[in-house]
Amino acid sequence: MLLFESQGAVEVLALEDALTHENVQQLLSAIADKSFAGQPMIVLDMSNVPLVDSAGLEALLDIQQTLREAAGSMKLAGLTQLCADVLRVTGLADHFETYADAKAAVGSFVR
Repeated sequence: MLLFESQGAVEVLALEDALTHENVQQLLSAIADKSFAGQPMIVLDMSNVPLVDSAGLEALLDIQQTLREAAGSMKLAGLTQLCADVLRVTGLADHFETYADAKAAVGSFVR
């Protein structure tokens, strides 16, 4: 299940399940269906995501690329230890801005 919440100009998307090949299309569809005005700013709250597999990592990279092409950006928040380890081991940790929680990630857009 995915929950969108607007916090000013920033959209916070709370993910409520593992980000794997079984459900990655749900995330991609939710992002594609969301209409963004101006520069899209998204925070993915991953505090309830126990696992990210290769399909999930690919989806994160695809979303980030799509948002950058629209002059926007995406930040990850609340990574579980396993998800943070997966990003680090795969060498993708440096490709994403990560924050301890969604509040910190939203606040980083105004700096």
